[in-house]
Amino acid sequence: MKATANSATHRFTDGTYAGPVTDAYYGPILIQASIQGGRLTALKVLKYPSDRRTSVRINRQALPMLRDEAISAQSANVDIISGATLTSRAFIQSLDGALRKASS
Repeated sequence: MKATANSATHRFTDGTYAGPVTDAYYGPILIQASIQGGRLTALKVLKYPSDRRTSVRINRQALPMLRDEAISAQSANVDIISGATLTSRAFIQSLDGALRKASS
């Protein structure tokens, strides 16, 4: 799932938008998107599964990768990370919700 050139030109309304809390099986994920100058400039992970060592290890690795790819793509349309499928899907869902708010 790669971003298209079209999504890179998409303009958002400036502000901070939280997506829906999304179930990643081992716990919730909640993403907050910051928009400046009509572009996605920062993402903050407000909630993520962190009560198991395995979840902490996976999320420490996967969440920064997902964040960087989403900012680069200016979209929630990013690749699922192998070994972090549930985290990736929940991240994408929550970010997509935040970006839909920023688009309306």
